[in-house]
Amino acid sequence: MFQFSYKYNDHVVYLQNLADALGVPVINNTIWLPPPIGSGYIKVVVMANGLQVLINECTLNTDICFSREETTIAAYTIRFDQVRNMKKLTLEIGEDSLEEKNEFYSGAFLTNSLATLKYTTNAGLEDRCINIYFTEEWFNQFSGVKTNDYFFTQYLSLKTAAYTFEVLNIEYRELMEEIFFLQEDHPMYKTVLQNRVMLLLEKFLRSLYVKMTPSNSEKAVEEADIKKLMLAEAVLVNDLSTAPPSISDLAKIALMSETKLKASFKKLYGLNPYAYYQKTRMFKARLLITKRRFSVKETGRQLGFQNLSNFTIAYKKEFNTLPGKE
Repeated sequence: MFQFSYKYNDHVVYLQNLADALGVPVINNTIWLPPPIGSGYIKVVVMANGLQVLINECTLNTDICFSREETTIAAYTIRFDQVRNMKKLTLEIGEDSLEEKNEFYSGAFLTNSLATLKYTTNAGLEDRCINIYFTEEWFNQFSGVKTNDYFFTQYLSLKTAAYTFEVLNIEYRELMEEIFFLQEDHPMYKTVLQNRVMLLLEKFLRSLYVKMTPSNSEKAVEEADIKKLMLAEAVLVNDLSTAPPSISDLAKIALMSETKLKASFKKLYGLNPYAYYQKTRMFKARLLITKRRFSVKETGRQLGFQNLSNFTIAYKKEFNTLPGKE
């Protein structure tokens, strides 16, 4: 097991300390995991507006345990994670702890550096993460929200409940994919990156306001059901080149009736499962065409369309334009 203990000053210092512990160099604010630990990269980008963003796409070759010490000055991180092959994750925030055993996890949570944080997870885990770091001063100045606002303090008081508080729906996924696809040699790399990061931050905070409003509390999906629905959602969009699982199969995965599955899924993700699958597929198509420069024919085939005409019709229905014309 690889163990790493740190005190969060900022992402840049964190990256250097992690590199020292791994015995690897930091090159252009990026480190590559050594084979005994895993594969993939972790990089930090400092935005013009003062935000720091840590981006990683990694697969672990060993179990890990990361421990963050508490600090006396408040700073905040919002993690957006897409995780696969998770056998077990133990998360401890302060004196509270939480265990996750879902194979898939796609969620976002906010923590502050005033509390200790420790997480342990397994070899084989695949993680794609965007982690936004900001100080209390930055947040008060630029976000339009004060850190002593009721909703903000209430959210932080939830501690480990925050771990599954915000699921990643299509809009989150699209913004994250754009960030992962963005190449550093792009002439407007930092400008585009800052824009997408700010959109992630805005969406997260807007969602918090809605969910922490008492009048909306009765509309929330139960936390136990959220975990089940997250697994169903991950299976639903796991392979966009094949037909989606049936509602019956998704209901079995979520351990609920088909009626409850459809109603709860729409409440949590905003669409029924099949509409969600199709919208996800079309967003992936637009990304492949506009960012990866795949041809319309190649994109249609990758997404399971045997008939190019059907792909064109579906794309135009979603975006009101023909594929490749944006």
